[in-house]
Amino acid sequence: MRTTLQLAAALLLFGSLGATTTRAQVTDPNKLIAPPPRNPALHRPSSADNLQWLWPYTHPAPIGEAANLRIDARFQAFLHDSFEQAQSMWGPPNSQEPLATIIPLFLNQYGTVTATDNRYITVDGCVPSFCAASGLLWIDLGRPHPLAVFAAVNWDPKAHTTDQPAADYNLWLFSNCQLDADALPLALTEAIAHWDIRLASAHRLVPHIVHALLVEPDGSPFALNPDLTGANTIAPQPDTTTPHEAENQ
Repeated sequence: MRTTLQLAAALLLFGSLGATTTRAQVTDPNKLIAPPPRNPALHRPSSADNLQWLWPYTHPAPIGEAANLRIDARFQAFLHDSFEQAQSMWGPPNSQEPLATIIPLFLNQYGTVTATDNRYITVDGCVPSFCAASGLLWIDLGRPHPLAVFAAVNWDPKAHTTDQPAADYNLWLFSNCQLDADALPLALTEAIAHWDIRLASAHRLVPHIVHALLVEPDGSPFALNPDLTGANTIAPQPDTTTPHEAENQ
């Protein structure tokens, strides 16, 4: 009987101490209040999705530091992880040069890195000495898994030459996530439209897109209406920058 009572007393004492210990852990009343929701651009569920290191490259505004971004090992790793599709827009036929190695080339000359709405980052540029091939990398950091789309433009040699406003160009959109070809993100199409406006203001080539293609992460292609991608919002124009301006980029 005594043993039973002692065991019961011990269990009661242990339970009392446990409850006391539990109550003692809550020492800050602020911890009882739910914290305000965090900006999704500041939180990622895994290190693979954490792209906060991109933000410093958007300074100094308005052009950022594209040259330093291109040689950042994290940027190279991000491209290889995000864009595994095959590409045929650049290089000899059947060259099979990886898309991830082509992207920095298309962002090389006149490169800029800009931020919009504390959520979107865009990197744009063109191929050195051949701005008829240009690129725009658009990243949405407001999602649990960042959405990245690489928009590549290249000249169609079947018609006019690149120094003529009537020259034709093709547009490829490579995405790291599934997208609805009939309803592209509005922020993406606005970024492409603003891209043309920036090109025009800098007296650079503004392409007339005649064909557009969305390439999903698994390589599936979907034809797009060029005008619904944000392209062709302003009149095309040839590149009128001087050789001196090009050398300084």
